[in-house]
Order: sequence, then C-alpha cells, then structure tokens
Amino acid sequence: MSSENLKYWEGTNFVTDPTWGDNGKGKVVDLMAQRAHLVVRTNGGSNAGHTVRNEYGEFKFHLMPSGIFNPSAICVISDTVVVNPTTLMEEIVSLRKAGIEVTNKNLLLSKNAHLVMPWHIKRDNLRETSRGSEQIGTTGRGIGPTYADRTERVGLRLGDLLKDNFIEIFEKELVFQEKLIGIMGASDNASYDKDKILEELFRIRDTLAPMITTVLPVIWEHHASKKRILGEAGQGVLLDLDRGGYPNVTSSHPGIAGFNLATGIPPKEVTRVIAVTKAYTTRVGAGPFPTELTDKFGDEIRVKGSEFGTTTGRPRRCGWLDIPALRHGLRVGGANSLALTKIDIFDSFPQVNICVGYRVDGREYLLAPRVDNDFLRKVEPVYETLPGWNKVTKEVKSFRNLPEAAQNFILRVQYLLKVPIELVSVGPDRESSIYI
Repeated sequence: MSSENLKYWEGTNFVTDPTWGDNGKGKVVDLMAQRAHLVVRTNGGSNAGHTVRNEYGEFKFHLMPSGIFNPSAICVISDTVVVNPTTLMEEIVSLRKAGIEVTNKNLLLSKNAHLVMPWHIKRDNLRETSRGSEQIGTTGRGIGPTYADRTERVGLRLGDLLKDNFIEIFEKELVFQEKLIGIMGASDNASYDKDKILEELFRIRDTLAPMITTVLPVIWEHHASKKRILGEAGQGVLLDLDRGGYPNVTSSHPGIAGFNLATGIPPKEVTRVIAVTKAYTTRVGAGPFPTELTDKFGDEIRVKGSEFGTTTGRPRRCGWLDIPALRHGLRVGGANSLALTKIDIFDSFPQVNICVGYRVDGREYLLAPRVDNDFLRKVEPVYETLPGWNKVTKEVKSFRNLPEAAQNFILRVQYLLKVPIELVSVGPDRESSIYI
C-alpha cells in the first residue's frame, strides 16, 4: 500500500466517484481541503449532495465546495457548474449563521456558469412525467434542461446579473421559456410572476455580485505557482453523460474529463485522481443495478449507512460491492488512488460478499466493457464471500488495529481493483479516518 498520507498531499488533486454517486466525496474533500489553497467544484448543480461533519456541525451542500471550512482556501464554482441562485444563497446564509465567513475572499463564482431558473425545474418534471414507465430518475432540480440551454447557447448566466441591461435580457428569456413550457403541455401553468422572480434575483445579486468573476486566471495562477489545488466532482462516473449508463445519466462529466474542462489543467499535470467508494454499492433513481439487495441485508445496509439521498431524501438502493463496475469507473474516471468509506457498516455482518465478475450470455467479465442498460440488465453477478469481523471499528485509528477480517476485506478490494487504497473511513467524522 502507498506510504503517502492524504493529509500531506501536494500538487493538483481531483476527488471523484467511480460509480453512481453518494460514496462520501464530501468527507474526503473536507479532509484534504484543510491543506488546500484552492478548491474547485467542477460539474453538476444542486442535484449533487455532499454531507460534511466537522467541529462546526453537519452540513448538506448541493453547490458549495466542501473546502469552504478552510479559512485559508479559496473556493471556486467553475464555468461548467449550473447554479440555482436561491440554493446557493441558502447555503451561504446557513454557513454565515454557523460563524463561517463567506465573501469574495474565499468564494469565487464563474460569470460563465448558467443559472437554474424556475422554468428549468418545470421543464425537468414535465419531461420526466412524459417518459412514463421509462423515467430516468432525475432529481427534478432542473439540471438537465439548464445544460440543454447551455448547449444551445441560450439561457441566463451569473455574469448577466451584473449587466446594465439585465432586465431586458431576463424578459427576453422569460418570453421564450414560457412559450417552450406551453408547447411542452403546461398551458395551464406556463407563465411566471416576473416581478417576484426579479425581486429575488436582485436580492441575491447584492450578496453574490462581489464573488462573480472570471475564474480561469485564478485557477491557472495557482497551478503555475504550484499551489495545492483540489477538484471536487458531483455525481459519479457511471452517470457520465458520455461514458455512463445512458440514458440513466447526468448531464455533465464527473470524471477527470470534467476536471480538465472546468480548470483548463491537462490530465498530465494532475498529480492524483482519488476515487471514493463505499464498502458496498448504492444507486439512486432508475436503471439496472446488478448487485442490488432487496432482502434484509439491503435494508440493514440502508438503515445503518443512512442511505437516503442528500438532495431528494429518496431511499438509496443498496447492494454488494461491484468490482467490474468499479473497474470501469476507475478507468473512465482516470483514478490512480482510492478512498474506501463506510466499512464500519459491516461491523455486525456474519459475512460480506464482493461481486468479482459478471456473467453475461455464458461469458465472464472482470471489467464491465460498458454500463449501458442493455448490458447491465443481462448481468449475473459472480460473488466471492469473505468472513465478517463482528467487531466495532469506529474507534480504530490505524490499519493494523482493525480486525483481521476487516484488513483482509480491504486488501482483497485493493488486489481486485489494482489501485492503491490510501484512506479507509470508519465513520462520518474527520477523525474516523485511517490513512494507509
């Protein structure tokens, strides 16, 4: 195992999720951000949910980079993130109430980031409802429609809030969006209270205006000066728009490609890509899930692991650790390091299963060649069973003091994935972390 300690990292690092999200990136970013100079949120919007627990309390972020707790770090929301201004404002207010400073000294917002507006949320839900039995499991937060507008080079951006003719820009956009929603079938609710929306945007603008800027020069200056940069992804690689299980995907790029697009830093100049996965696999929303457990073990994992969506509150689907899917996510996501979270959830399990391969049409796969619906629906998981450890791990501070069966589980996962595990988490707090 690597002797490098995550507490003492250098260079440019990126934290991603190799599967379907919800694997504990927020905690790992919070840990690493304590030594960061710059923390960059790289993709997605308020469909993401990161839970952070530290001396200030517990926080559930949807947009705010988890590095906001380091008073010496600058947090950046990049061009490639879509921003619900109301959600961002709520997070800023909650942080300030907890005594955490949030100003243009520690939070910068890209003027090129698109705004998620009420009509995007309406379009999202109209479209999802129209899919009927083929719904993709969207969070309903308007993320897909906002990215669609971005692709079509329309919509409002954060920088528009600062323009003298913003009202004119807003009104033009509003007319277009009302017509579009009417075409989509919402003729009974295809208009919005313009004055109310503008009033809220102007209120929010008063707070956000000093933070809105061109962020790439700041990122490049830190990179050129060899400052510690930390990239933070939303969602997971198996939800990547191009390399995930289409159509049950998100609208952005959670892997290394998303980091490169967000920062302009090429892959060869990224020191390390850390993939965060739990000791089991979860998924929210629709789509095939080869190792899903619908029995008492699945229920027990869900309850002990508090597996309910940070964004939606939906119960997460739970299953055994899926090595073929992880291999795919690690490869596509560009990961060369691994953090393994929530092994404590198995403290009372008599045995633990690991899916080590897929059997499809009489052929076995160690690496999922693709993760689209047609392929994953055919999968028969091939399991390997390891003994449980039946001991509490939450207070353990070193790898050698973990129960032998827990050590063997970790070593087996590392061997199967051929990627070094540098961090093991045995609880939600910062202190419940074992560096290997």
